[in-house]
Amino acid sequence: MNEPSGFAADISRSESAAQAHSALSPYQMHVIIDPPGEARPGDALIPAPTIMVRFRGHVQEEAIQAQDITNYWAFASLVSEDGRIALAPPSTSLVSGRLIGTIREPNDADDGEVGYAIFKDLCIHQPGSFRLRISLMRMPTADSEASEAEGVLNTGNVVTRVIHVHDGAQVPPLEQRNYAGEQQPERK
Repeated sequence: MNEPSGFAADISRSESAAQAHSALSPYQMHVIIDPPGEARPGDALIPAPTIMVRFRGHVQEEAIQAQDITNYWAFASLVSEDGRIALAPPSTSLVSGRLIGTIREPNDADDGEVGYAIFKDLCIHQPGSFRLRISLMRMPTADSEASEAEGVLNTGNVVTRVIHVHDGAQVPPLEQRNYAGEQQPERK
């Protein structure tokens, strides 16, 4: 059996670790605002992709006591259409904009909602078909266990729908594309 090597091996190990740690995390993510299905190279993805973080089922009370959401943040990366190959990073020229999202508390949280993150001003600079992979990351704290104190822990991933980037993309009129990305997202 061929084992992946180099960066591909790192991605494979990272995803395996994320799957293992997601079961331990009291949180799960959902994409609540998908990026557009079509975009032009270099244009901002509007509406801005947005994720909601919720408590994982029955662990709500234990999670409140066990972990603080302020130690979490979300990271967006560009992946292939099938979601299996990480493209950016490692490439720094394929995507630009806000790739790191702070988890913000919702103003009117539904039962189990913890916070959301918005990835505004994201631009894909090359034609092709892609997805965004958003990872929920936990920063180590002074109280972290020794194994976690070595670095950031990926606690789970979600992927958006496919984004087809091409010069002839049909985009809404400008007045419908001025979503600033700062207001509270509406729930699906």
